[in-house]
Amino acid sequence: MKQKKEIIIATNAIEGEIRFAILENSQLVELYLEHDIRKTLVGRVYKGRVENVITGLRGAFVNLGLKKNGFLPLADIPESEIFDESTLEVEPDTKKREIKPLIINPGQEIICQITKEPIGEKGARITSYISLPGRYLVFFPWASRIGISRRIHERRVRGKLRDFAKRIKKPDVGLIIRTSAQTASEQEVKNEYYELERRWSNIELQAKKEKAPILLHDDSDVLIKVVRDMFTHEVDALVVDDEPKYKRVIEYLNKIAPSLKDRVSLYKGATPIFEHYKVEQELSKIIERKIWLKSGGFITVDQTEALVAIDINSGKFSSEEDPERLIFQTNLEAAAEIAHQIRLRDLSGLIIIDFIDMVDSKKMDIVVRELKMCLENDRAKADFSKVSRFGILEMTRERTRPGLLHTLTELCPICKGLGRVISRTEIAMKIEHALFLKSHQLKGRKVKIMVSPLVHDFMTTDRQDQLANFAKKFQMALEIRPDTALQFSDYKILMVI
Repeated sequence: MKQKKEIIIATNAIEGEIRFAILENSQLVELYLEHDIRKTLVGRVYKGRVENVITGLRGAFVNLGLKKNGFLPLADIPESEIFDESTLEVEPDTKKREIKPLIINPGQEIICQITKEPIGEKGARITSYISLPGRYLVFFPWASRIGISRRIHERRVRGKLRDFAKRIKKPDVGLIIRTSAQTASEQEVKNEYYELERRWSNIELQAKKEKAPILLHDDSDVLIKVVRDMFTHEVDALVVDDEPKYKRVIEYLNKIAPSLKDRVSLYKGATPIFEHYKVEQELSKIIERKIWLKSGGFITVDQTEALVAIDINSGKFSSEEDPERLIFQTNLEAAAEIAHQIRLRDLSGLIIIDFIDMVDSKKMDIVVRELKMCLENDRAKADFSKVSRFGILEMTRERTRPGLLHTLTELCPICKGLGRVISRTEIAMKIEHALFLKSHQLKGRKVKIMVSPLVHDFMTTDRQDQLANFAKKFQMALEIRPDTALQFSDYKILMVI
């Protein structure tokens, strides 16, 4: 059964922000947020200056004019990685190139492109292998092979497109022919090739004129990128809630895909577009740690700097008479929900999934197949290991930008990302210890203790008797006062004259 696929674009909710929701059968599966103050950097081409080369890391740090230097691996990327044969049908490499390390020195100026957004303490990941994407083609000025999307299923069509690409491209230019090219005319593909070639010539010309660091090319018009990369013939509808942006989409489609214009509509409803399509209610759940399953079980998602850990729990119905059947049912349902959460939250990097152990290994194979099948529409590349004997599956997913957790949240100023804070009992004991160390000075005095409101409630109720005994033992009068300016674990001890 064909899925109904829609792209919803919300632009009038907050000034300077644009949000894209992708729905499959009316369910939110992907969300993209773009704001004037946090525009995506992926795809930008810079002329950078090498600051230092770290042999131990096999990479170099390059000044791009951003807050943090970009990281450039010293090992040149082989074309086998660019032209991934799992997703592309690639012509054989007859030249048999030897993979050589990049030879660069501090102070050297190079043209490079951002492939991964800065995240946490890490700067942007960059490459010297430039690519310029279009709707039908991806242009590689420093490659030479041709790759064709395997989503073009007919061998005859792939062969026809390959032959056409060979006729129009220069010998030292590489091309990836995208899925949407199968519905385009030869003239449309040809026009785009010449446009990408012209764009690269302009980049080279500017690079010769300007000194590093400088931005040479910005591919950050997110509205056009979404229409170019996502609005294909597989999408049933694209709905925009802003008339100027609606006109821009129509104008762009007039040039590159006139047949899709009828699928674009302007939303004019009184209710905000995300509420109308029930996207807003899903947004509140995106950062929740626990996700309940219909069977009564649940999964938890914990994101760290190094990896994402996902755990499955049988939950409410752990007293089931047939536990093996329950476990299989829970794992199977969890696999589908995990695939949904991976796409929705844009989880990437190393992902560890701890399925509930099952006696029958064949059932675990079914669970893993379900996970992979539910990720078939995912545009990010993923790789899977075998399930360990402990029921743990390791997988990796391509990371190009920070996930939604980093976009929608910020580091907690109290716990600093730990997720837990020092207990109120421990804070009270620290205060008592500080008073004890100064007890000879405070004897017979009135002492005012300023604490956060939460700690004040604890110390004047649960800890009241212990504090009374402490004050009596060391002969001091204690007054506990709340101070909203103090953070949870902070306190002040004031001696009243």
